[in-house]
Amino acid sequence: DDWSHGTHVAGILGATTNNKLGISSVAFDVKIMPVKGARLNSDDNNSTLQDTYDGMLYAAKAGFHAGTFTIINCSWGSLMENSYSISNFQNSVINVIHNTYGAIIVAAAGNGVQDEDGNWTEEEKYAEFYPASFDNVISVCPVNCEGNWGGWGTYPPTVDIAAPGEYIKSTVIGGEYENWSGSSMASPMVASSLGLL
Repeated sequence: DDWSHGTHVAGILGATTNNKLGISSVAFDVKIMPVKGARLNSDDNNSTLQDTYDGMLYAAKAGFHAGTFTIINCSWGSLMENSYSISNFQNSVINVIHNTYGAIIVAAAGNGVQDEDGNWTEEEKYAEFYPASFDNVISVCPVNCEGNWGGWGTYPPTVDIAAPGEYIKSTVIGGEYENWSGSSMASPMVASSLGLL
Protein backbone atom coordinates (compact mmCIF):
# COMPACT_ATOMS: atom_id res chain seq x y z
CA ASP A 1 0.00 0.00 0.00
CA ASP A 2 1.03 3.63 -0.12
CA TRP A 3 0.47 4.38 3.59
CA SER A 4 3.70 6.06 4.69
CA HIS A 5 3.48 5.85 8.50
CA GLY A 6 6.66 3.77 8.85
CA THR A 7 8.50 5.86 6.27
CA HIS A 8 7.53 9.08 8.06
CA VAL A 9 8.68 7.69 11.42
CA ALA A 10 11.97 6.42 9.91
CA GLY A 11 12.75 9.88 8.52
CA ILE A 12 12.31 11.42 11.96
CA LEU A 13 14.51 8.71 13.49
CA GLY A 14 17.45 8.85 11.13
CA ALA A 15 17.27 11.20 8.15
CA THR A 16 20.73 12.12 6.87
CA THR A 17 22.10 15.40 8.16
CA ASN A 18 24.13 18.05 6.33
CA ASN A 19 23.19 16.97 2.80
CA LYS A 20 20.98 20.01 1.99
CA LEU A 21 18.07 17.70 1.14
CA GLY A 22 14.66 17.53 2.80
CA ILE A 23 15.01 17.11 6.55
CA SER A 24 17.57 16.12 9.17
CA SER A 25 17.07 13.89 12.18
CA VAL A 26 18.33 14.66 15.67
CA ALA A 27 20.75 11.75 15.57
CA PHE A 28 23.04 11.18 12.64
CA ASP A 29 24.89 8.16 11.34
CA VAL A 30 22.37 5.77 12.91
CA LYS A 31 21.22 2.43 11.60
CA ILE A 32 17.52 1.64 11.45
CA MET A 33 16.23 -1.92 11.50
CA PRO A 34 12.56 -1.92 10.45
CA VAL A 35 10.55 -4.69 12.08
CA LYS A 36 7.08 -5.48 10.74
CA GLY A 37 4.53 -5.89 13.53
CA ALA A 38 1.29 -5.42 11.59
CA ARG A 39 -0.62 -7.70 9.27
CA LEU A 40 -3.23 -6.90 6.67
CA ASN A 41 -6.69 -7.99 7.77
CA SER A 42 -8.29 -9.60 4.72
CA ASP A 43 -11.81 -8.95 6.07
CA ASP A 44 -11.67 -5.15 5.88
CA ASN A 45 -8.25 -4.54 4.23
CA ASN A 46 -6.94 -2.66 7.31
CA SER A 47 -3.72 -3.29 9.19
CA THR A 48 -3.90 -4.89 12.62
CA LEU A 49 -1.17 -5.09 15.24
CA GLN A 50 -0.33 -8.78 15.51
CA ASP A 51 3.39 -9.35 16.03
CA THR A 52 4.51 -6.15 17.74
CA TYR A 53 5.82 -7.62 20.99
CA ASP A 54 7.53 -10.49 19.16
CA GLY A 55 9.09 -7.88 16.87
CA MET A 56 10.33 -5.83 19.80
CA LEU A 57 11.94 -8.90 21.36
CA TYR A 58 13.55 -9.75 18.02
CA ALA A 59 15.02 -6.24 17.74
CA ALA A 60 16.35 -6.35 21.31
CA LYS A 61 18.01 -9.72 20.74
CA ALA A 62 19.49 -8.61 17.40
CA GLY A 63 21.10 -5.56 18.95
CA PHE A 64 22.34 -7.47 21.97
CA HIS A 65 23.92 -10.27 19.94
CA ALA A 66 25.48 -7.78 17.50
CA GLY A 67 27.28 -6.18 20.43
CA THR A 68 25.58 -2.83 19.94
CA PHE A 69 23.03 -0.67 21.72
CA THR A 70 19.36 -0.99 20.79
CA ILE A 71 16.72 1.72 21.06
CA ILE A 72 13.27 0.45 20.11
CA ASN A 73 10.77 3.06 18.91
CA CYS A 74 7.10 2.10 19.14
CA SER A 75 5.01 4.55 17.12
CA TRP A 76 1.98 2.37 17.71
CA GLY A 77 -0.13 1.12 20.55
CA SER A 78 -3.61 0.60 21.89
CA LEU A 79 -5.78 0.92 24.93
CA MET A 80 -5.41 -2.26 26.97
CA GLU A 81 -8.82 -3.81 26.42
CA ASN A 82 -7.43 -7.33 26.22
CA SER A 83 -7.60 -9.99 28.88
CA TYR A 84 -5.35 -9.99 31.92
CA SER A 85 -3.31 -12.91 30.59
CA ILE A 86 -2.48 -11.05 27.36
CA SER A 87 -1.49 -7.83 29.12
CA ASN A 88 0.58 -9.83 31.62
CA PHE A 89 2.40 -11.50 28.69
CA GLN A 90 3.08 -8.13 27.04
CA ASN A 91 4.39 -6.64 30.28
CA SER A 92 6.66 -9.67 30.72
CA VAL A 93 8.10 -9.21 27.22
CA ILE A 94 8.84 -5.54 28.01
CA ASN A 95 10.65 -6.54 31.21
CA VAL A 96 12.75 -9.20 29.42
CA ILE A 97 13.73 -6.68 26.73
CA HIS A 98 14.81 -4.20 29.40
CA ASN A 99 16.35 -6.50 32.00
CA THR A 100 17.93 -9.22 29.85
CA TYR A 101 18.85 -7.43 26.63
CA GLY A 102 19.39 -3.90 27.95
CA ALA A 103 17.36 -2.22 25.21
CA ILE A 104 15.62 1.11 25.67
CA ILE A 105 11.98 1.22 24.61
CA VAL A 106 10.40 4.54 23.59
CA ALA A 107 6.67 4.59 22.84
CA ALA A 108 3.93 6.94 21.70
CA ALA A 109 1.48 7.84 24.48
CA GLY A 110 -1.53 8.06 22.14
CA ASN A 111 -3.59 10.58 20.22
CA GLY A 112 -6.87 10.73 22.09
CA VAL A 113 -10.22 10.44 20.33
CA GLN A 114 -11.79 12.22 17.36
CA ASP A 115 -15.47 13.07 17.07
CA GLU A 116 -17.67 12.32 14.03
CA ASP A 117 -16.38 15.46 12.28
CA GLY A 118 -12.72 14.51 12.74
CA ASN A 119 -12.09 17.06 15.50
CA TRP A 120 -9.97 16.03 18.46
CA THR A 121 -11.76 15.74 21.78
CA GLU A 122 -10.45 15.64 25.34
CA GLU A 123 -12.42 12.46 26.00
CA GLU A 124 -9.45 10.16 26.65
CA LYS A 125 -6.66 12.61 27.42
CA TYR A 126 -5.77 10.65 30.58
CA ALA A 127 -6.27 7.18 29.05
CA GLU A 128 -3.36 4.79 29.46
CA PHE A 129 -1.99 3.65 26.11
CA TYR A 130 0.22 0.57 25.73
CA PRO A 131 3.09 -0.24 25.45
CA ALA A 132 3.81 3.37 26.52
CA SER A 133 2.14 2.94 29.93
CA PHE A 134 4.17 -0.12 30.98
CA ASP A 135 7.09 0.25 33.37
CA ASN A 136 10.49 0.17 31.63
CA VAL A 137 9.13 2.15 28.67
CA ILE A 138 9.78 5.85 28.01
CA SER A 139 6.31 7.25 27.29
CA VAL A 140 6.14 10.28 24.95
CA CYS A 141 3.29 12.79 24.78
CA PRO A 142 3.02 15.07 21.71
CA VAL A 143 3.11 18.85 22.04
CA ASN A 144 3.28 21.60 19.44
CA CYS A 145 6.57 23.19 18.39
CA GLU A 146 6.18 25.89 21.07
CA GLY A 147 6.00 23.17 23.72
CA ASN A 148 2.27 23.54 24.42
CA TRP A 149 -0.28 20.75 24.58
CA GLY A 150 -2.49 20.92 21.49
CA GLY A 151 -5.66 19.63 23.13
CA TRP A 152 -5.53 16.16 21.60
CA GLY A 153 -2.55 14.01 22.68
CA THR A 154 -3.08 11.71 25.63
CA TYR A 155 -1.03 12.31 28.75
CA PRO A 156 -1.75 9.79 31.51
CA PRO A 157 0.41 9.82 34.67
CA THR A 158 2.75 7.30 33.00
CA VAL A 159 4.06 9.91 30.49
CA ASP A 160 7.79 10.54 30.98
CA ILE A 161 8.52 13.27 28.43
CA ALA A 162 6.89 15.44 25.79
CA ALA A 163 8.26 16.20 22.33
CA PRO A 164 7.13 18.03 19.19
CA GLY A 165 4.36 16.08 17.48
CA GLU A 166 2.36 18.63 15.48
CA TYR A 167 3.02 19.31 11.80
CA ILE A 168 6.29 17.39 11.75
CA LYS A 169 7.84 17.26 8.29
CA SER A 170 9.31 13.93 7.28
CA THR A 171 9.72 11.44 4.47
CA VAL A 172 6.87 9.61 2.74
CA ILE A 173 6.75 6.94 0.06
CA GLY A 174 7.70 8.25 -3.37
CA GLY A 175 10.59 10.48 -2.34
CA GLU A 176 8.33 13.24 -1.03
CA TYR A 177 7.89 15.02 2.31
CA GLU A 178 4.71 15.70 4.29
CA ASN A 179 3.73 17.32 7.59
CA TRP A 180 2.02 14.88 9.94
CA SER A 181 0.82 15.15 13.53
CA GLY A 182 0.65 12.49 16.22
CA SER A 183 2.37 10.91 19.16
CA SER A 184 3.85 8.65 16.46
CA MET A 185 5.92 11.66 15.39
CA ALA A 186 6.91 12.69 18.94
CA SER A 187 8.16 9.23 19.91
CA PRO A 188 10.88 8.92 17.22
CA MET A 189 11.99 12.47 18.04
CA VAL A 190 12.84 11.24 21.56
CA ALA A 191 14.30 7.94 20.33
CA SER A 192 16.56 9.84 17.90
CA SER A 193 17.66 12.15 20.74
CA LEU A 194 18.57 9.13 22.85
CA GLY A 195 20.55 7.75 19.92
CA LEU A 196 22.53 10.97 19.75
CA LEU A 197 23.06 10.92 23.52
